Amino acid sequence: MFLSNARKGLRCAALLFTASLIGTASASAQTAAEFYKGRQLTLIVSSGPGGGYDTYSRMLARFIGKHFPGGEPRIVIQNMPGADGITALNYVYNVSARDGSVIADTYSTMPFYNLLDGRNAKFDPLKLHWLGSISKAISVCIAWETSNFKTIEDTMERSMRLSGTGVGGWRVTLPRLYNLIAGSKFEVITGYATPNDYLAIERGEVDGSCTTYDTLRATKMNWIEGKKIRFLAQFGFGPTQGLEGVPMGLDKVKNPEDRRAMELILSQQETGRPYVTPPDVPADRVQYLREAFDATMKDPDFIDAARKASLWFEPLTSAQIDALIKKAYASPPELVAHAKSLLERALPK
Repeated sequence: MFLSNARKGLRCAALLFTASLIGTASASAQTAAEFYKGRQLTLIVSSGPGGGYDTYSRMLARFIGKHFPGGEPRIVIQNMPGADGITALNYVYNVSARDGSVIADTYSTMPFYNLLDGRNAKFDPLKLHWLGSISKAISVCIAWETSNFKTIEDTMERSMRLSGTGVGGWRVTLPRLYNLIAGSKFEVITGYATPNDYLAIERGEVDGSCTTYDTLRATKMNWIEGKKIRFLAQFGFGPTQGLEGVPMGLDKVKNPEDRRAMELILSQQETGRPYVTPPDVPADRVQYLREAFDATMKDPDFIDAARKASLWFEPLTSAQIDALIKKAYASPPELVAHAKSLLERALPK
């Protein structure tokens, strides 16, 4: 009896083992096109509804599905705001499925975050799979039309109140950095949720904001067209289309070391609005996602819709993003140390 039961147990184990092998072989034989056919794809947005990142991601979700040759997946948006992009990227890196069914946008600062800050980061930018970016994210400082700030020089003569979101967010960090290296007197009022930071400007609670030009175009084009705001400075490495005549913020930075450090910090703008999928996603699915993203960036219907929505469109491929990240992480240690020192001093106490 014992031998008979043992033989039965061995036969069951063998059958289970064989079934597992068949299942594994079946999964490994599944092509990327077969995997995505009819599947639900989650697009995580790292900010709340109504902001620039949300606007861009919802536009992407409208068009990217048709560029999956195996069959258009259903795309579900999941907003996950918090800690200026860290919450969403930590989730993508550590919690979300690693089968290619999850992609996410992320703040332009996140690919460089571990280099220049790293607090509360539970992700490695060099291990994530970057898919591409829709545009750059050039920073600007603006003043409301009724404020008494007409030039960047005015901000160096008297205090100017700005709206900001999270304490470590770029809308807080940039003006405080500029106070350190250029002598401006920005006073940032933090704690506004997106898009309430813009409402605070309209309500007169603050005089303006340091934000990004692409976000303004995506969410407040009526401000630009109606001349409701004045552009005090732009923070690219050269004049930006649409901002002709607006002073370059870097021109006010006289210390060469400060300027080089600020240029490294501002290089984060080049990645703009990047999209990512977690580590360990099968290589063929990563490639499939990248090809779908690149095809969307060339889609005439997407380009036309983006322009009609006043979205700034200047896409980057995954290879271009990878090159920018690797270049930044290869910066001289003394340059990185100085940039980190400036950032630490710019944090609210």
